[in-house]
Amino acid sequence: MDEKDLELENQNLDSANEPEANPEASAQNEGATSVAYEENDNWKFEAEAHTLNGSVVENDMFEIHIPESTGTASSQYETAQRPTKPKQEEQAKAAVKKNGIKGDKLKFILLAVVLACVIAVLGVLGSFYYSKPNTDERMNPGNVALVVNDTPVSIGMYNYYYSCISQNYISYADYGYYDLDTSKDFSKQKTTNNDGEEVTWLELFEEETVDQIRYITTYYEKAVAEGVTLTKAQKENIQSSLDGIKDTAASNNVSVDRYISDTYGDYCGYATIKKMLEQCYIAENYYQRLSVTKKYTDEEIENFFNENKTDYENVTFAYLQVPYEDNNAQATFENCNYYVNQITSEDDMKKLIPTLCKTLIESYVEQGYAPDFDTCAELLSANIEVSISTKETGFLDEAINWLFDEETKVGAVKAFDDSENKVVYILYKVSEPQPDKEEVYSVRQILIMPDGVDTSTSDVELTDEQLKQARTEAQKILDKYNEGAKTEAEFAKLAEKYSKDTESTSNGSSGMYGGLYAGVQQGTMVQSFNDWAMDSSRKYGDTGIVDSKYGCHIMFFVNRQPKYLYDCETDLKEKDEKDFTKSSKVKLHKGTMKKTKVATPQASTDSE
Repeated sequence: MDEKDLELENQNLDSANEPEANPEASAQNEGATSVAYEENDNWKFEAEAHTLNGSVVENDMFEIHIPESTGTASSQYETAQRPTKPKQEEQAKAAVKKNGIKGDKLKFILLAVVLACVIAVLGVLGSFYYSKPNTDERMNPGNVALVVNDTPVSIGMYNYYYSCISQNYISYADYGYYDLDTSKDFSKQKTTNNDGEEVTWLELFEEETVDQIRYITTYYEKAVAEGVTLTKAQKENIQSSLDGIKDTAASNNVSVDRYISDTYGDYCGYATIKKMLEQCYIAENYYQRLSVTKKYTDEEIENFFNENKTDYENVTFAYLQVPYEDNNAQATFENCNYYVNQITSEDDMKKLIPTLCKTLIESYVEQGYAPDFDTCAELLSANIEVSISTKETGFLDEAINWLFDEETKVGAVKAFDDSENKVVYILYKVSEPQPDKEEVYSVRQILIMPDGVDTSTSDVELTDEQLKQARTEAQKILDKYNEGAKTEAEFAKLAEKYSKDTESTSNGSSGMYGGLYAGVQQGTMVQSFNDWAMDSSRKYGDTGIVDSKYGCHIMFFVNRQPKYLYDCETDLKEKDEKDFTKSSKVKLHKGTMKKTKVATPQASTDSE
């Protein structure tokens, strides 16, 4: 069942509701955030670097997301995120540590066997074997582009990530999201990376590819080390995806390896995609387990707030948006400043709307946003007041700084020129900075729907018999939970198995897991759901069954807290996640990296 089918009034949950990973501090590696280059690419064969059997496939997996298999040009890079901000969406995560054999005697025996194998391999294949890249994910030195911690990454795997990331930027640059001319040399155009440094676009593509691989490898290594495995359903999904790619390749009359390499780059083949998919799921399983088990104390969250207080405070203000008169910025600004001196209250601002916003109102009426001038003026008057935080990126920095300045008192008025949008804003400060104290709640739920219910529409009406059937099934599942360890992690597993609300589980596309709804504002969900979660007696771990027109909701209460503390907790999780992944060491092999994919202007190639 789709998430929107569960909602009653407001269908837009906070986008921060997705569970975040929270790595253990002990897993972090002090200061190891730099990328090093391996100057010598003439490797000697190492015992851990390669075997002739299939075991290496298990130990060298890399992931980003499941590729589409439609074969159309537009579907090839749909794994790349849409840039609501010019930054890369965090996607799946992963990589692996090999399991060593304990004991000196076993080590020496193993070493002797491996050395014998090396001699035999050299005799048959010669040095060519070690220097040639391949699509089979054999991790001979010539196929390793970089190493993350102890895990080698193939040229094909690097090219897969690079294709998705570079094409993401290139595609959206064509729509005006980025200041990038896709017909010109990317090495001669500058941008800013996530650290605020000026780099070329080619440098940015490589940086973000390496960062993505580092992120995924880190989670995958940790997952394997802790015994995380694929579920039966995930194995079936992987095979289904691979079969789809095979079918698409066949329909294009090319081999599957050729089809994949044409799409994502040289040396990226069927084995590469298989590794990526396996690693994706395993890393995601570990990531989601962390999201359930890692908790922060109230003291930790409060301390984080106190250290970053200004980031979580909002200022309320009223404003007028005045378009340039006859495209004359100076005249418009001077006119606004004349009225600034006459404003002493919000009511004064509202009275000025028909005069100062005349052009804006006429434009709105012409576009059909309001039936007439007076109605539109009333709508603007009713929405004159808004709140903003220092993290807001869609408003003038100068205006934000003024609003949060201690010397700017409540009741202060000032005009600000926005030359980029050809408007002048008149701002009236309504409140001092303060955190958002509205209470939000977080719960997990398992939605049980009776058989035969049409979930394609939100207009659902259950009969008494259907609701009785749903209650019976819900009680059985709750009884099963109560017979077990009765932990949040166990509840999340049951949600993954039984919930019909796929958007709050990994069966959907939202990135949610275990039936989680986090940071929910009052009135967002159906009334019975909301009332149960907002009951003042609720405490962590409370469970219950709630009826709604959609069926029965088996509830697990996580917490209720002010919005600003929820935001702090969310950002604290994100900070720990970044620290965790950046602790991994990356070593690029300069010789092999010369064989990796490099984005070229669209005028030069159709693939980039």
